[in-house]
Amino acid sequence: MLRYFVLGLIIIFLFSCIEKKPENNQDIEKKEEKLDVDTPDEATQLTQLTSEFIEENKIDQWAQFIKFKDAVEDITLLNTAEIMTFISELYKTTTSLLKAPFPEDFNKFPIYSRIKVIQTQIIKCHFYAANRQNKKLNQSLDKLYLEYNVLLRRMISMAEDNKIELDSLKMVNSIFQDSKMKPAFSRK
Repeated sequence: MLRYFVLGLIIIFLFSCIEKKPENNQDIEKKEEKLDVDTPDEATQLTQLTSEFIEENKIDQWAQFIKFKDAVEDITLLNTAEIMTFISELYKTTTSLLKAPFPEDFNKFPIYSRIKVIQTQIIKCHFYAANRQNKKLNQSLDKLYLEYNVLLRRMISMAEDNKIELDSLKMVNSIFQDSKMKPAFSRK
């Protein structure tokens, strides 16, 4: 009988020592359901092309670039609820810009590669927006505008470089290479 009594005490002792688990409903951290997009620092300092520059360099005839420029500037007016739509449309616009022919003055690898960098930033923004990662989305949007500013500044500097007369360098035959079709360092 003593044996059963000791066995009963051991069983009661074991079950009383088991830690009770807290309810899962209170401990589970909920993933952020709402995107919270701040106005990026670079969005307030966008480089603007003057109307004289646009006319002089025939950018107004480059319809795909004008559409791209307007789309990037529209994102500065972010409506958080529709950010995925804005980013998706910007990606489509950028893709069509890269496929369209570039004007002769801007049909160079530095411009093409700058647009590709912007497209990469757009993909990052889309990923972070889809996964509701607010902090990284805000950082990526800031970097997107930074890269956009770099593109516009490069276009301005390239237009200034194009104004230098080749005769002043005593070059009779200047050979320009289409970098989009055959990169400068390729073995072709």
